[in-house]
Amino acid sequence: MEETINRFKKEIESIDKFLIIFISLIPLMLAMSIFAADFLASLSGLILIIILFKKKNLQIFSSIKKEIIYFLFFYTIIIISLFLSNYKEQSFLASFFYFRYFLLSLSIFYLLKKYKFFKDFFYLFFLISIFIVLADSIIQYLFNYNSFGYQLIGIEDYGFQHLTGFFNTEKKLGSYLVRFLPLLIGLRYLYRKKIHFKYELSTLLILGIIVFFSSERIALFLLFIVYFFYIIFSKYKIYIFISLIILFTLLFSQNKNFFTKYTKGTLKQIGLIYLFKESPRPIDKDFMRYYSYEHENLTYTGIVNFNNNPFFGSGVKTFFQECKSIEPKYQFKINKRNNRLTCSTHPHNLYVQILSETGVFAFFLIFFVFAKTLFNNLKILFLKKNNYLNKSVFFINLSVIINLMPFIPSGSFYNNWMSLIMFFPLGFWLYINNKDLK
Repeated sequence: MEETINRFKKEIESIDKFLIIFISLIPLMLAMSIFAADFLASLSGLILIIILFKKKNLQIFSSIKKEIIYFLFFYTIIIISLFLSNYKEQSFLASFFYFRYFLLSLSIFYLLKKYKFFKDFFYLFFLISIFIVLADSIIQYLFNYNSFGYQLIGIEDYGFQHLTGFFNTEKKLGSYLVRFLPLLIGLRYLYRKKIHFKYELSTLLILGIIVFFSSERIALFLLFIVYFFYIIFSKYKIYIFISLIILFTLLFSQNKNFFTKYTKGTLKQIGLIYLFKESPRPIDKDFMRYYSYEHENLTYTGIVNFNNNPFFGSGVKTFFQECKSIEPKYQFKINKRNNRLTCSTHPHNLYVQILSETGVFAFFLIFFVFAKTLFNNLKILFLKKNNYLNKSVFFINLSVIINLMPFIPSGSFYNNWMSLIMFFPLGFWLYINNKDLK
């Protein structure tokens, strides 16, 4: 650690020091203040532009020309969608400045390519950031208030309180930890320095406890996916598996209300409990549902919006406005599954939102990234031997995959918090999948 800091002081150009500091602070700021995180990301992109303008060293990006062109296609679709939208004022800022997220990815790639020790420096800083978030969550659990004075939030339907940590009233803590976990594991393999297994396992178990008490079902589902692959690649498979079984058996057995929400509550929402009962069922529970009747209504609304604007959508962040504009025409229409138009800020599904707001071309571009990354991970899984680099590639790929999974509810794809969560690992993904590195 001391050696890394000394190299930071002596070997780095002044302007790059600011870039390294801003990039390293973003994960922690994403937990504490979305405004600060977005501001740091924008500053990082601006610094990168200044660096490239002064030095005219575009050669550093020569190995990812295809990826840059690919993003430019996606960004062009967003701009076309903006010009064709009926809600230009609503969509302008989110659409026009969307490129700043990709500049963040390029900034990370630039630092990784230029400074070989940056991955070690960032990994240690990233680890400290995650520990701060975990420690703050533990304080909130033990004392009902976190270090900022944010109180535990109650759920009346299930009779328990859930952890939110730095996120105050927003249920993002579990999602934040799980979406960053594959990147943390991937960088751990890239770091390659010996860390005692008991510390790694302890961190994973504590993180699992925090995610459990955040009461975010999607986060817990994604956590089990990450745990599954961590076990596959670990030398200590049996120890990890037994530890996790014991942990979650204890958690579920000692917290009946959480068990009710995670199991019975989910089965009720997707309609399974009602499907297997002979008693009269509510009209909205006659079918097995996509996550819940409400989520399915939003998906139905998104498909209606898409059918009205199939090629370029209604514009970024215009789901609510478009829904309201067509509501008089569709408010009395109900399909065979009893779905009806439901207006919200977004449809709570990533791909439905892309189809609705930016159309079919944007959909295929994003889905291709998901499919290609998933295919690459499947190839790694079937390798007879996996070295540290392959393991790092797998988990950094996984950080992209879980953010682009198609069949689960999600936050708004074009929201700044979600965009930063998605584009931040992309910088490492560009680097780790770089042919020059291999």
